[in-house]
Parts: sequence; C-alpha cells; structure tokens
Amino acid sequence: MLQALAGGADPLPHAAAAARRLAEREIPLTVALDVLRTTYQTVGEDPSFEAIRTVCQSWTECTLTYLHASSCEDPGTGLATTPHLRTRLTELYRTAERQGWYLPDTHTLVITEPVTARPCDAQLANLGGAIRTVFRDPEVIARLGAGRVATIVRVDDHFGEHLGTLRSMIGYWPESGDPGTAGTPRTKVWSERLPTLSDWSDSFVNDLAMT
Repeated sequence: MLQALAGGADPLPHAAAAARRLAEREIPLTVALDVLRTTYQTVGEDPSFEAIRTVCQSWTECTLTYLHASSCEDPGTGLATTPHLRTRLTELYRTAERQGWYLPDTHTLVITEPVTARPCDAQLANLGGAIRTVFRDPEVIARLGAGRVATIVRVDDHFGEHLGTLRSMIGYWPESGDPGTAGTPRTKVWSERLPTLSDWSDSFVNDLAMT
C-alpha cells in the first residue's frame, strides 16, 4: 500500500488486501485503522473516506466469513454442527415446498452412535468419513449432540443396500444386542423418518441430539 501511495497508484486494492490479512490474524479493526493512518501519514497524507471505508468493509467481510465457517463446523471433528444440521434441514423443506415434493418421502436422517458412553472426537470423525464413503452426495454430515453423527440422505432404490454397507463398515449393534456381551458390534446405526412439517424439524433434531 505504501508503494502505491508513493507512486501515485490506486491504494484501495492494497488497503483491502491488508485489512483481510489483519482480520485473518484476528487483529482488531481499530488496529487495522491505525495501520492505515500510519501508512498514509508516511507520505504526508491522511486516509481518505474511501480508504477507511474499504478497510472497514474488507475486514468485516473476512471476519464474518470466519465466524460463519466456525458456526458451521464442529472444531473437534471437522463435521458440521448440530445448528447447521437444523439450518440445512429447514432449507430442504423450503426447496421441497417450492418444487412440489414431499421431503419425508425423498430424504431421511441416518444416525450413527458409538456404544461407548463418551465417544471421542476421532471416533465421531471416523463415522463421518464412513458415511461420506457409503452415501453419494449427502446433504450434510453433522455431529448430533455429544455422541452421535447424523446425515441427511436421499432415499432411493439403493438406500437399504447403502445402509447395510454402512453397518458392515462401522460395526452394527442390533436392536436386540447386549453391549456387554463379547463380540457385540460397536456402533448403532438407524434411520429416522423426517417430520411431516418443517415447523417440527427443529424440535425433531433437538430431541435426537439430547437423547
């Protein structure tokens, strides 16, 4: 930016880039504005309104992008968060309504849950990887509460086959299984039919996250 100012070139693109770099380093906006003023004063000028506006806009956009990504991704597993799962489900209901199809007939929620009382982040991340391998183009793969992983997938002629493959991959705990017996598979896998109405989707996800 200093070279642009000294050479008479447009400094605004450089100011925007500098603001983004500072935002990525979690430097406060006030510090970014101080840097802008110091740079301009080096050539005997004060920052123009356009320069101040550019720095504020670039810094804010970068910060909002980071915050949005943080709220969508669970830091421990790299999977989507439960709130993002709710948001994606709401979006699907809206799309279904616009296009005239009934979401519970076209999509379902597949849930996996390790038998261990307190599964670690790595276990949940591995479940997410298995889901991604088995199901083609899942809408979202999310951490559901503390110890489950859920995905919204399309129901097609191969859904039952894919669900069986997932159970084979990660170890299925049958409904009649006893987690204390030797050789019992280590993970429960099942599907939940989506609610009839979108108004019920938040409570549907919340209940499954708290169970």
